[in-house]
Amino acid sequence: MSDERFFKREGPFTVEVLAQKIGAELKPPERAGQIVRDIADLEQAGKDDVAVFCNVRHAGAFAKSHAGVIVTSRKLGEFPHNGSALLLSNDPRLAFAELGRIFYPAGAPKSFVHPRATIAATASIGAEVAIAAGVVIGEHVVIGARSRIGANTVIEDHVSIGSDAVIGPNCSISHALIGAAVNISSNVSIGGEGFGFVPGPQGPVRLSHVGLVIIGNRVEIGSNCAIDRGGLGNTVIGDMTALDNLVQIGHNVRIGKGCVFAGQAGVAGSAIIGDYVMVGGAVSISDHVTVGDGAKIAGKSGVMRDVAAGETVAGYPAMPIRQWHRQTTALAKLAKKSD
Repeated sequence: MSDERFFKREGPFTVEVLAQKIGAELKPPERAGQIVRDIADLEQAGKDDVAVFCNVRHAGAFAKSHAGVIVTSRKLGEFPHNGSALLLSNDPRLAFAELGRIFYPAGAPKSFVHPRATIAATASIGAEVAIAAGVVIGEHVVIGARSRIGANTVIEDHVSIGSDAVIGPNCSISHALIGAAVNISSNVSIGGEGFGFVPGPQGPVRLSHVGLVIIGNRVEIGSNCAIDRGGLGNTVIGDMTALDNLVQIGHNVRIGKGCVFAGQAGVAGSAIIGDYVMVGGAVSISDHVTVGDGAKIAGKSGVMRDVAAGETVAGYPAMPIRQWHRQTTALAKLAKKSD
């Protein structure tokens, strides 16, 4: 259950309305008029809540759940349960995400500029923009309509941010062109110089970084991420890509659309990541490596060679996941014999 001090909930809704909104089949159909007031997890949900069952590992919780309604697939819906109404969907996780937006829609931004914000005279600020205390906006910055800028964020000269963007507090953004409907959490650094040095007689000498960061539309960037600007080219992040907290993107990296990076992943300079790639937590991707479309990289893997489109890899160094499983099993057997 959400805390109403922090989250404004819509509703209640009938099961029939929710089924129509997410395109799900109600089972049994005679429960159409049942009232649903909130979303909850399987174990804590009550008779007025809707939960989701999308993995067979949670079959025990599904059997015991007191949720009034449960979103699940037709196959999983055959498991024993406690009499909950079922909303059957081809993709229950996606359907439940849509329910979350129905019960907790993003509120319309309040248009204001805090008196302790500093905005250059040449900056272009769109309609209904909210700018919090301590924000610094440089010369010729463009911020699209309905965007929200959190406290103490610094947006340097000539940065462009599209409409409906949400920028959290304490961010630093420079040398960047950012699309619409991006969501950037707190303490994010975008556009800093990359880690490019050459050895010199008196220590490392920094290379010039004269590229930009170009971020597409509907990109999600978690807290404490760092995205370096390009050296001679640009660092690019495609539409609808999501970065978890503490992700590092090096200079000249190019990431396609619809990718997902879990926490603490790092991508070294000039790597190329295709579309719809999934990268697990604490993965390291070496410089100048190419990862093809739809590839999957298991957590804590070290990618030191190209990964083909659609390939799944694991281990350090990363290898095809079946090979990694065989290798792990063989090493376990050898260790057991040694013992």
